[in-house]
Amino acid sequence: MRQIFEKMGVFLVDLMKLDRPGKGKEGIHQELIALSAEGKTAVRNYYVRKVSVLLMVLFAGLLFSFLGLAIYMAVPEREMAQLLNRPDYGEGDRKEALKVQVEGEENTRELEITVQERKYTDQEKQKLIDQALQNVEQVLPGENRSLDEVRSNLNFPSESENGAVKISWLTIPYGVIQEDGSLKEVTDEAGVLVEIQATLTCGGTEAVYKSYAKVFPPNLPPEERFNRVLKEEVERADAQSSHETSIRLPEYVEGKNLLWSYPAENPFPAMFILTLVMAVCIYLKMDSAVHRRAEARKTQLMLDYPDLMWKMTMLLGAGLSIRGTFFRISGEYQRKKKEDSGKKKRLHKTIRYVYEEVTSACYEMQSGVSEAQAYERFGKRCQLPEYIRLGCVLSQNVKKGAKGLAYLLETEAETSLNDRRNHARKIGEQAGTKLLVPMVLMLAVVLVILMVPAFLSF
Repeated sequence: MRQIFEKMGVFLVDLMKLDRPGKGKEGIHQELIALSAEGKTAVRNYYVRKVSVLLMVLFAGLLFSFLGLAIYMAVPEREMAQLLNRPDYGEGDRKEALKVQVEGEENTRELEITVQERKYTDQEKQKLIDQALQNVEQVLPGENRSLDEVRSNLNFPSESENGAVKISWLTIPYGVIQEDGSLKEVTDEAGVLVEIQATLTCGGTEAVYKSYAKVFPPNLPPEERFNRVLKEEVERADAQSSHETSIRLPEYVEGKNLLWSYPAENPFPAMFILTLVMAVCIYLKMDSAVHRRAEARKTQLMLDYPDLMWKMTMLLGAGLSIRGTFFRISGEYQRKKKEDSGKKKRLHKTIRYVYEEVTSACYEMQSGVSEAQAYERFGKRCQLPEYIRLGCVLSQNVKKGAKGLAYLLETEAETSLNDRRNHARKIGEQAGTKLLVPMVLMLAVVLVILMVPAFLSF
């Protein structure tokens, strides 16, 4: 399976030319080349691996998403009893999305029900009643042109003026218009005259608003009419049990049996979005990992530079040539690396990048590259000014035979040692700065521990 994704990664990298130089890619390309001896092949392998991982994440995410969708479609709806738990006092009304199976029908119906909280009396402000009366008169008709011909729900607001005035409604005859302004089914084509009374309460003071409405049968399709009757039955059950902890949902409506259940949640959208987010995060994290490794390599090269200078100074002083010095340093490093790997030490702890580059320079000289060119390449691969300068000095020494190389390297070693001390001091200062915030938080905790008992004692 992994080989398939790798082949797809190779195809996409070649198709989209991701490994080609471009805007914003120069830095990471140089870092990849510096971290590996494979050169441009390392850049290509990195993008192939990156695209392969992205494809595997997308495939796994889509697989689990479709699996969740299949389970969602296969698992039956979660059945429930004919009771709905009601919100307690102060919790506010709660909306329930339910599915109901009607006897004799193949498909389920979806219905949104508002379950009211347990009621209690509030006090309001008297000065806003007059404004509330004007507002009630304006909003009462709802979508109807006037109260002379009412075929759709009226607007019975339960409060006005941002909740300062509470409004209760009464209709005569009772049952034609519900407390929320919704209409019950009216069969008389001549219409039914209904008296509407609104009691506005604010701070113990009441005002009564009266009006009349002529209610006619609504023009509804059968399915919508049934849903309306069904919702009215649920609301009636809600009103009858407003002081109980649960609602008993109706079992029959118009002679048809009802089976209630909670709708199952489809996990596919959330899982699909999560898969895309994970893929993007992994794709970006791989670039940041390369930057961190390159930065760690640069720091290690800077810290190892004085050691390399002292080793070269001592070996040159012992009579070895520059070429012999490089091969001696490389041999000692390879031997120590082999011993560490035998002791099962972690590879990243045994690798020293400067000696890896020295070894690469030795391999180049063995393969026929001139000694001067190998030293110059060594400095360029290290990418630090000190190493570039060292490579040029060694190359010049080979070409022109300059004298005093040992003294020059000794001076460079002393200078680099001072630079390393300054760098270590800078790292220590940065660590101290990072610890400043935790120390301030700890100080705040200590102050709270000391001051709270003192305040409580007064």
